Amino acid sequence: MAKKIEDIYTKRINQFQNSIKSKFFINEINFDAKYYKTKDQVLFRDRLEGEYKKITPGEIWGNINENAWFNLTGKIPENWKNKKIVAKLNFTGEALIFSNDGIPLQALTSSSVYNPEFKRDLFTLHENCSGGEKIELWIESVSMGYLGVNQQMDPAPESKNRYGEFNSTVNDISFGIFNENLWHMYLDIEVLNRLSKQLPEKSVRRSRIIRNVNKALDIYFINPENINEARSILKIELDKPASSSELDVTAVGHAHIDTAWLWTVSETIRKCGRTFSNQIKLLEKYPEYVFGASQPQHYDFTKKYYPDVYEKIKKYVKEGRWELQGGMWVEADANLISGESMIRQILYGKNFFMDEFGYDVKNLWLPDVFGYSAAIPQILRKSGIDYFLTQKISWSQINEFPYNSFIWRGIDGSDVISHFPPENNYNSDLTPGLVISGRDNFKEKDFLDEFLSLYGVGNGGGGPKEENIEFGLRMKNLEGAPKIKFGRADEFFERLKKFKDELPLWVGELYLELHRGTLTTQALVKKQNRKLELRLRELEILYSATDVKNYPAEEFNQIWKKVLINQFHDIIPGSSINETYKVTHSEYNQAFDDLTNLENNIANILFNQNDNAITFFNSLSHKYEGRVELPEEWSYGLIDKENNLIPVQKENDRFIANLSIGPLSFLTLYKSEKYDKIEIKNEKLILENILIKYEFNDEGNLISAFDKELNIPILAENSFGNILSLYDDNPSEWDAWDVDITYENTFIENAKADKVEKSFNGNVRSGIEFHYILRNSEIIQLVTLQANSKRLDFETKVNWHEKHKMLRVSFPVNVFTDQASFDIQYGYLKRNTHRNTSWDFAKFEVAAHKYADLSQDNFGVAILNDCKYGHKVLGNVLDLNLLRSTTYPDPDADIGEHKFTYSILPHKGNLINSNVFTEAEKLNQGIMSFPGMVNNNNNLPCKILSEGITIEVIKKAEKSDDLIIRLVEFRGLNSKGKILFKNYPVEISETNLIEWEENPTVIIESDFEIELKPFEIRTYRINNPF
Repeated sequence: MAKKIEDIYTKRINQFQNSIKSKFFINEINFDAKYYKTKDQVLFRDRLEGEYKKITPGEIWGNINENAWFNLTGKIPENWKNKKIVAKLNFTGEALIFSNDGIPLQALTSSSVYNPEFKRDLFTLHENCSGGEKIELWIESVSMGYLGVNQQMDPAPESKNRYGEFNSTVNDISFGIFNENLWHMYLDIEVLNRLSKQLPEKSVRRSRIIRNVNKALDIYFINPENINEARSILKIELDKPASSSELDVTAVGHAHIDTAWLWTVSETIRKCGRTFSNQIKLLEKYPEYVFGASQPQHYDFTKKYYPDVYEKIKKYVKEGRWELQGGMWVEADANLISGESMIRQILYGKNFFMDEFGYDVKNLWLPDVFGYSAAIPQILRKSGIDYFLTQKISWSQINEFPYNSFIWRGIDGSDVISHFPPENNYNSDLTPGLVISGRDNFKEKDFLDEFLSLYGVGNGGGGPKEENIEFGLRMKNLEGAPKIKFGRADEFFERLKKFKDELPLWVGELYLELHRGTLTTQALVKKQNRKLELRLRELEILYSATDVKNYPAEEFNQIWKKVLINQFHDIIPGSSINETYKVTHSEYNQAFDDLTNLENNIANILFNQNDNAITFFNSLSHKYEGRVELPEEWSYGLIDKENNLIPVQKENDRFIANLSIGPLSFLTLYKSEKYDKIEIKNEKLILENILIKYEFNDEGNLISAFDKELNIPILAENSFGNILSLYDDNPSEWDAWDVDITYENTFIENAKADKVEKSFNGNVRSGIEFHYILRNSEIIQLVTLQANSKRLDFETKVNWHEKHKMLRVSFPVNVFTDQASFDIQYGYLKRNTHRNTSWDFAKFEVAAHKYADLSQDNFGVAILNDCKYGHKVLGNVLDLNLLRSTTYPDPDADIGEHKFTYSILPHKGNLINSNVFTEAEKLNQGIMSFPGMVNNNNNLPCKILSEGITIEVIKKAEKSDDLIIRLVEFRGLNSKGKILFKNYPVEISETNLIEWEENPTVIIESDFEIELKPFEIRTYRINNPF
């Protein structure tokens, strides 16, 4: 066929496909419609309480986020007998159709701000009507698209649409006859036409497809009643089988639902109801179809708010056609949350699936998370998870990840079988173009025959549509395309496991070369999350000192679930709308209040009242020596029970003590009228003790730092430290998400202190307070040095009022090394400090938790923090991202007051032999204080003696009265230790992280000796020691 003729035929096909869509639905009749509009959601049972008004097509019914119930009535004409009758419904916003008795039937979707062409607007009323039937529909709708509302990038503060705008119109409320045969002809042609566009221009297969599709069109145009004859011509091409060497595609129906993003969690509840209703309807229609969904939190929502839908889900789970995916409670961020939070995500997630469905999920399902910590493989394997799936790494800006199916190895050596669907998409459509691109991208096709396709529009799009499934059915065995089979991801992974020994290996983190700004945006969310993680830890440990009947398991569960849901990968990273964070902070505040109540309760159980006493608790596994800020109501000095005076100083209205408390121990001290009343001076800007000397200039820069113990200058030659730098921060896209490397070229200015507020020396610590004005913002820094410590703390308050600016602090140090160490979940990770390769270059902003360290063998410097995550270590410069000021999707992001502390810690030796680990813990965890209380000879059930192992968790077991203790090796060495128990004998057995494994119990009569491998996490069950 000549090319010009072929082009004419191809244009004819395209034109037919575009025009025929309007002919599926004929003889339209509008419903009689009325509606009841409200600001907030009204449940089905309460829908009749409002006043209904008539409405017709073309009328606007709602503004942004408004809700409405629609009641539609009509009657099918008698002469439509034996026809398929469908309703065509489009309310602009998302909607859910209910039966007259309140059972959700199907969702409706009308485009989005990102995809204006997508629609789900047809609802089948009768497959074969009798004629004359009456119709009544109840429909709940919300005035927003399935991806939120229309937002400006930089809205003015006074704009009435600052948080977005959206108007919803009744576009369609009709019913009519559906020409299903014509629809199938369209699908036949669509598959063949799209396939032809993927084939070589001069291929036989392409020419035959174009020829036969045009023959089918000839037959149809001669007489549209000849659809069956036309389809028989198309069938010739559709029946041609794939080659024997063609790859298989396991197609898993998928609907990625963000727990919050451009909408709040409450709207996600409705998205679950809509999406799951859709998928039940498809499962009923297509016997081969398989759907899967992750996030037990979403199932829990559905169980509570859509019980009829939930019962049908359970039915299809039992049949094996609804796959439970992903072990985490929600699809959580994997950079920012702690190691214990990761474990609890899986513990709550897997327990829910087991308790509700009797099913053990073996995969971690995180298709859309912004990078993956190297600590994850061990946590997965020790939680009974063998497989990992994502596609997000395909979004990387610079380097293409080399594998699709591979072994991922973590910091401890644990391996997880991993798969990245090669379509680089979790919203596939099962069309030839995407599936063939997956085949061509699949990097292991030289020895593997199969890859996964996740298809269906998520986030309110409702998952796969009938068209997607129909495409898959036509491509089960189609020449020129991979062979599609509907199936389950878990079964795919089991097949992949057979090739484990041949799979390539990736060691270390899965770094996403994108969305680096999520390490910093919405700083308060990140701070509150860390504080809650630490508060939960210390209170769980504290409650282990009492009888099991006092352990508030349910209260802890509810608080943990609030923490876990807000660790979702668009909440804690800072990439959600303003309203989401109002809810998050409200929930955080409630969690803190609940924890305070639990703290007061345990204090009354463990301690005796004594107005002259104060009791302290150290939850850390090492001795705490250092500064403790005493409670506001304590305005005294301190003595011990032998009347020895404890160093205390008064700073303004604050009392600061220098305490020494044993590991996992209590300490009671008593009132004294003696304390150091510090003298406020304005002398030289020097902080000094017997170990170290720091000197500042009057602009707040650290101009000299000298380690007197080691006789080494800390700062690089001719360099200053504590450089507070302001940069322009305008990423090319994804405002809240991204920090582009071009920020390095847009330095604006360094902050310079305009005055020194005060300087002082005391017996606990010395300090200097600087005041800065930086453009529209104000910074106050109290810089302090404790007695007998090298750690220099920068207690910082910022009143931040910038837009598209970024505040960073840097310290050029006198250390030369090509690698730095970064704190991650239950371990640390080494990264290069140079940009020799494109892989190094891409890591210009990386995640770390409590510290980043630069060390030579004899000396090093670490930067510590109490709530920050975005780090850069380039050459010898330690650099910390403090604040951003993005405007989308939250125009108010980070505006206002911030309080945080970062520290510089010079140390002897390398990281492993240093005090960096303990100082970082002390800066973050701190000491619990109980004024007016005396410890009543209470001790924790166990302690540990080890240089490299800590007790991270002591808690009641989830499903028994046993005690759970979790140990972590934190130095990256083979470490030995002893667990010392309060009482002997002790019955002890090892279990896994989620407490499911049952191993033989050992009776211990004395100290329990242990040895852990580098970064190993180990969990023990102690039989009822309370």
